[in-house]
Amino acid sequence: MPFPPATHPALARALEARGYAEPTPVQSEVMAEGLRGRDLLVSSRTGSGKTVAFGLVLGDTLLADEPALPPAAAPLALVIAPTRELALQVQRELSWLYGRAGGRVASCVGGMDPRREARTLADGAHLVVGTPGRLCDHLARKQLDLSALRALVLDEADEMLDMGFREELTTILDAAPAERRTILFSATLPRPILDLARRYTREPARVAATPEGEAHEDISYRAHLVAPREREHAAVNLLRHLDPASALLFRATREAVAHTAASLSERGFESVPLSGELTQAERARALKALRDGRARVLVATDVAARGLDLPGIELVLHLDLPRDAQALQHRSGRTGRAGKKGLAVLLCAPAERYRLTRMLSEAGIAPEWQPLPSSDEIRAADERRLAEEVAAPGSEGVPAFTEEELAAARRLLEASDPVRVAAALVRRERARLPAPEELTESAGVSRQAPRPPGKRRQAPPAEVAWFRVNLGREKKADPRWLLPLLCRRGDVTREQIGKIVILPHETRFEVSRAAAEHFAAAARKVDPRARDVRIGPLREAPARRPAAGTHGKS
Repeated sequence: MPFPPATHPALARALEARGYAEPTPVQSEVMAEGLRGRDLLVSSRTGSGKTVAFGLVLGDTLLADEPALPPAAAPLALVIAPTRELALQVQRELSWLYGRAGGRVASCVGGMDPRREARTLADGAHLVVGTPGRLCDHLARKQLDLSALRALVLDEADEMLDMGFREELTTILDAAPAERRTILFSATLPRPILDLARRYTREPARVAATPEGEAHEDISYRAHLVAPREREHAAVNLLRHLDPASALLFRATREAVAHTAASLSERGFESVPLSGELTQAERARALKALRDGRARVLVATDVAARGLDLPGIELVLHLDLPRDAQALQHRSGRTGRAGKKGLAVLLCAPAERYRLTRMLSEAGIAPEWQPLPSSDEIRAADERRLAEEVAAPGSEGVPAFTEEELAAARRLLEASDPVRVAAALVRRERARLPAPEELTESAGVSRQAPRPPGKRRQAPPAEVAWFRVNLGREKKADPRWLLPLLCRRGDVTREQIGKIVILPHETRFEVSRAAAEHFAAAARKVDPRARDVRIGPLREAPARRPAAGTHGKS
């Protein structure tokens, strides 16, 4: 579905130039015809395209039927964000979105020269993006004039309240004109956010761009019991076993962040720390190392990780438990963004088990409890990845072996026993990887993990129909996120999905025979959130007991 005709022409041209062919779900929701001009209270997860969403909403108020914005003077719109990184990211997004409308977007954030910001404000700006503290400083010095303000956006409002910015937000909101339009974006809507909305908005429309039950759809959750003294060793084994391209590890204190980052670096992982004691320059260098691939692991505290623009995180590892369900959702939301699949893993000491169980229940999350990977399992995973790497060249996106490489391989095989050649390859591969840790204490406590519910009796062959979906191991397919996807696409319940068999390039699964026709019709429809995911029936049912890759479902 393309952007609606009501999109302002200047904004539509900017979107087209950036390759935006159609709106994301949150952009479609907030641009609905009945919401034009209204105050909004939007629940939307991170990575959903919300910055462009509220940029388009602001266009209704700032541009209306005018071809472009008037000359820059006192700001027409103000966007408040919790952190410097997020505010600067929002400024960059709004700058290209409003560039063709003549928009001038200024930033006011901590860590930047306040005198330069004051000069920019004096020269005029259409939109100002800032953090609460710095905006209040400019207000107090009468350098920020809100008299012409038509719209105000609170981005990640729950984060700002969490970080203790209630007083600053109140100061800014009280200083803004009463007749302004107010838009609140928040990943969650706890009572303090609803209280803020009641006080500072006028009959806001509620927009659930991330409906309850779908907040974790792109994130698989796993939990492991661990001996307290083996947390860092458990992190080593998990990173080795999962081998994520990039990972975000959470620790509770600055000291733990520094120790864990140093410990992982010592073992051969490219790791960087992120905590409140770093200077802004050190923080920027750490994030740049992660973005350009020089580091694969970021170890951070909750406060330091807020507002980060890190769209490629494959794994979030809660090395220390979050303080509550809301913090759990914020942390985990750093993965599974923008339609990509992610994994969140929680490490829990036996004494923390009941606290974690309550937290997960409040968040509506049912993780898969597993023992921590052993050294043998890690080496088996290494061999599997090596085999896939050998088979990959020539497949989609992987260049084929060159003639020179093939000739060298033939000479090696002619001169040596092929088994010895393969053994040398395995030895070299293992030598470059950090050695797994022995988790002797954690192996004992893993027996205390909650038992999964008993598996359902599988329906006999005559009572099921087999289907396939074009997601397999190469797309990191996992039953924990596949099952909700299949239920949503096919409009069936979990009980109507049977065995799930994950293969390298596709996944095969059973559907109750009684629901098969309805499932097939519903699954044929194009899903705007996952247009590349195709589901269809199998011509022949596979063997009842596939040799590998079978996953039961509880």
